Amino acid sequence: MVSAIRTLLVVMGVWGCVANAGTARAEPDCAQLMPEATASAPIRPLTPEDLVRLRDIGPVDPTQQYAGLFTVSPDGTHAAFQLRQADPQANGYCLAMLVVDLAKPGRAIVVDRGGDFIRARYDFRGKAGFPTGLGDPITPRWSPDGKFIVFRRRDRGAVQLWRAETDGSGSRAITASADDIEEFRITADGRSVIYATRPGLRKARAEIEREGLSGFHYDDRFAPAASDRPFPPAPIARSFTVFDFASGTTRAASKSEAALLDGSAMREGSWIEAVDAGGRRAAIAVPPGSIYASRGRLSATSDGRARVCPAAECADASYQWWVAGKVRFLRREGWANSETAIYEWNPGTARVRRLYRTEDLLLGCVPDGGSLVCLRESSLQPRRLERLDPASGRRDILFDPNPEFARLTLGRVERLLTRNRFGLESFADLVLPVGYRPGQRYPLVVVQYSSRGFLRGGTGDDYPIQGFANRGFAVLSIDKPSAIGLRYSNDYAEIDRINLKDFAERRSILDSVEIAVRSAIARGIADPARIGITGLSDGASTAGFALLHSDLFSAFALSSCCTDTTLPMRVGPGSAPAFYQVGYPRLSDDSAAARAFWREIAYSPNAARIRAPILAQVPDDEYLNALQSYTVLRELDRPIDLFVFPGEHHVKWQPAHRLAVYTRVIDWFDFWLNGASPRGRPAELAHWQALRAALARDASSPPQ
Repeated sequence: MVSAIRTLLVVMGVWGCVANAGTARAEPDCAQLMPEATASAPIRPLTPEDLVRLRDIGPVDPTQQYAGLFTVSPDGTHAAFQLRQADPQANGYCLAMLVVDLAKPGRAIVVDRGGDFIRARYDFRGKAGFPTGLGDPITPRWSPDGKFIVFRRRDRGAVQLWRAETDGSGSRAITASADDIEEFRITADGRSVIYATRPGLRKARAEIEREGLSGFHYDDRFAPAASDRPFPPAPIARSFTVFDFASGTTRAASKSEAALLDGSAMREGSWIEAVDAGGRRAAIAVPPGSIYASRGRLSATSDGRARVCPAAECADASYQWWVAGKVRFLRREGWANSETAIYEWNPGTARVRRLYRTEDLLLGCVPDGGSLVCLRESSLQPRRLERLDPASGRRDILFDPNPEFARLTLGRVERLLTRNRFGLESFADLVLPVGYRPGQRYPLVVVQYSSRGFLRGGTGDDYPIQGFANRGFAVLSIDKPSAIGLRYSNDYAEIDRINLKDFAERRSILDSVEIAVRSAIARGIADPARIGITGLSDGASTAGFALLHSDLFSAFALSSCCTDTTLPMRVGPGSAPAFYQVGYPRLSDDSAAARAFWREIAYSPNAARIRAPILAQVPDDEYLNALQSYTVLRELDRPIDLFVFPGEHHVKWQPAHRLAVYTRVIDWFDFWLNGASPRGRPAELAHWQALRAALARDASSPPQ
């Protein structure tokens, strides 16, 4: 079938600045997208907007070992990646595709400008195309001769393939697919590209639109807490197409061509098997039932002979590559697996040698001889592209998206290692307030639930750690312990059952949080009367459990609200059975056991004794979850405030919303923990003062 580039695929303007429809106030200002040296700029306090405007390579969330956020040219001389910067004033993003010369650090060519922020969608609880606010990793792929790259780009709602010449001479759309392109590969000869779409998803959505004309049938397709419309049932099969560069034509891919999309490449930062120039292979054997798809026992094959590495370190190896006849690999280790180490193994020997170890986060590493090219971030350093020589420890900065960040005031970070009463290791990063003075006690805010890499805003990026530090707060960024259930099973349902029994998982995490908080109090840093806690998703569950089971916290801020007795209704008829299976009571269950269950975790049965102020800032597709708890608490005049953000999902993605969440939560804790009056919020201040007055009137009444 001939495929012409439709005129509807419009090449964007000079910087391709795209604002979010319906909420934009102006076109994003993209003049600052490319970083400039700022050595002479004065040092100044960090503001929440500085964090919102950080230039990013890949998704903000660092907890996944993302591959393909950058790729290296076939000759190893250049790297390509997408650079992204948010503009909260225009509520939009600036995007560009860059090619960096690896031999000349800092030198980058813009080869494409524009497009919209692509958000990840995934299949969830039997529902296809579930929306998220998470960035979808964008992987540019190189032609065999290195003269051009191909990448996915979204314009006016459509995700197509674009081609950019790597010398910066131009870029253009090369497909006009009726469906979003989800994955692709360039063939070995460089003549064509194979890509995957899901036409069935478009057809299912069209059928749902037709169904709406006569009313949606409420069934397993619904997730009421996420949408008032049914989702297409998952899974939906992928369709594979071949696009020919020379003719511009498309045809259906063969099975062997479609199979190319299941492969992985070392140059794209993801691999299971490594082959050196002599044909020797190094592979990872992942144990059956493992939940870690890229971690397992290392082995090597040469001259037809397979050798398994017997060293204990080789049982948890990943990302292996060859260097002069030896195999190097990465391994997570140390306290609570908080460190990344690089080892070297000489096949045929029984021992390995550790070359390098770091607490920093290394993402999407690509071998470069004996070195690695990685995206790297530390607790105080946003993500940047570096070359690492593990043998010497030498690091070369290849591209720093945020050089001006070095001129901002930051709170000093200390790592606390903890072991809870269940015997599980975890850690927390204690961020001291800017201008910290020993002997003075400070208000403290807990941020959850991952503390690996750059300390930005916790999981979900709603709680600006350095923003708090610059306002005079100490912060504990908590990395939660591994799940209780992982001790006993690799089956997800069984893990959930074990975690829920006697609320072991909630007790385990809360215990780790409390140990870290008590440490900060014992050291004279945290004021025990001024401690707040925040959370999204699992972090919000921990905060909610703390609300009912801990006396350490004086104020709360949640991005997911709230666990309550109508949970089976909110998740919908398709998902409720899974919750029943792991131990949640049915909505119709009014037994003593069910009531006792909900008293441990639900807000409404405990509303009469809840007095701590709660701020909930939730997406509009989840606000139904908050209404039962909010209504009961407000009926009792308890201090809860609720804000709903339009067009948002479990993780918020709009820059204006991110800035609003950041600034409000700092003001919220400043009000309740410090007695400060926020500026620029007259209506909110009046409301918060009314909540505080009601709380004071109620103080004479003992908790029930």
